[in-house]
Amino acid sequence: MMRLLTPYWSNQNFAADIFNELDRRTAAERFAAPAYDVQENEQHYLIETDLPGVKKEDIKIDLHESVLTITGERKRDGKAESFKRSFSVPDNVDLEKIEAQHENGVLSVYLPKGAAAKPRTIEIQNKSGGFFEKLTNSPH
Repeated sequence: MMRLLTPYWSNQNFAADIFNELDRRTAAERFAAPAYDVQENEQHYLIETDLPGVKKEDIKIDLHESVLTITGERKRDGKAESFKRSFSVPDNVDLEKIEAQHENGVLSVYLPKGAAAKPRTIEIQNKSGGFFEKLTNSPH
């Protein structure tokens, strides 16, 4: 006859403490690199980052050499947990028009595409006007 073996803990809370600690560490690791989603359409990119429990004033967004970096911290149980996410910004983004919004634990960063990035049809010109007229009429 076979018996089921179950671990014996002299302190019943010991197992719960182990699982709580593992869960706490896993949550902290997830927070250190928060989940995000990137969407794109013809006019813009949109980055949405989940930041539950983080206040707007505890978030910093920097743009340096085509890298957008989101950093910040969340204070929980008297301890500060920090996070950082970086994104490469495509060349077609109009850097002067980037906007950000924080609402209900979600940070949204709007990156509009510049005019050069939007598809357009190039009209074929005859010799009157434009660059080619200046080129052909200029003395060499």
